[in-house]
Amino acid sequence: MGRYLEMINSPADVKLLTMEQLTTLAQEIRDELVTVLSKSGGHLGPNLGVVELTIAMHKVFNSPKDRFVWDVSHQVYVHKLLTGRRQVFHKIRQTGGPMGFAFRSESPYDCFGAGHAGTALSAALGMATGRDHAGTDEQVVCVLGDAALTNGITLEALNNIKQSTQRLIVILNDNEWSIAKNVGAIAEYLNRIVTHPRYASAHKKLEQLMHKLGPDIAKIEHKVEEAFKGMLVPSVLFEEFGLRYLGPMDGHNLPKLVETLEWAKKQKSPLLIHIQTVKGKGYEKALEDPQTFHGTGPFDVNTGKGAAKKEGVPPNYQDVFGDAMVRFCDVNSKLIALPVRCPAAPA
Repeated sequence: MGRYLEMINSPADVKLLTMEQLTTLAQEIRDELVTVLSKSGGHLGPNLGVVELTIAMHKVFNSPKDRFVWDVSHQVYVHKLLTGRRQVFHKIRQTGGPMGFAFRSESPYDCFGAGHAGTALSAALGMATGRDHAGTDEQVVCVLGDAALTNGITLEALNNIKQSTQRLIVILNDNEWSIAKNVGAIAEYLNRIVTHPRYASAHKKLEQLMHKLGPDIAKIEHKVEEAFKGMLVPSVLFEEFGLRYLGPMDGHNLPKLVETLEWAKKQKSPLLIHIQTVKGKGYEKALEDPQTFHGTGPFDVNTGKGAAKKEGVPPNYQDVFGDAMVRFCDVNSKLIALPVRCPAAPA
């Protein structure tokens, strides 16, 4: 375990570190994830991709007063390491260790149970609306991937944000993957925003200009960017739902993430911050095979190959189901399987 990670017993300790120290902490966390999960298995790729984002959130906000809602919540391992569960993290998903997902009874820092099936944005909106009615001042931050946008309950929440609250921060973690490579109209739409040539070029030039003009001018960078974005890029879907859209930005640029979140928490309108991250960042084997290392069993760190399955250990439910469906299809050619979002999810 790294030097700075050993010092982290709560988010308050994260706030004490300098940006240089936080950068070192990010690498230490990645090392810890690979070391622990190579022995126990777990969701490696998703967590390697949100290291900087999670550090930035705990640097800027005051959890558990400020609420973090994660969808799908299999990417909360970093969050758990920073919120008092570091010493038992080696037992993750085992008796006496932390759950593999956010779990309210496990920690006050987990304000919502596993946000599977696109439930996170709806839950976050409910928390923000309740806060407004109660007259309290906590922040509500929802982290979701683009796969969550294909869920009906997420679209219902988007439809109601504008009428329900003036303060909600939504972070869209776009890594182009669910379990397998993302497909469908939403994935294509986000890709058009990210790859729009004129916007990418103008975004870089604007950033360079703002920083040359000095810190006072740089403060209005977000407003200027929003203005020209509307002229260059085809209509941004999220703006139509009443969320101010920011991005896309590098989700591994820790100073930029901290700066953006500091700005975001002062705004009086719902925001969506679109960040691009790399699933499996920091571990070459996970980068080479993101699907396998999305959720993996024990593996050899050097080769990336999985440990041999122990005798007497029952097979996974999804493997039994998948094998059964293959047998059914062998005898009935009319059966068709329709995978949701990505082909690997239902095995």
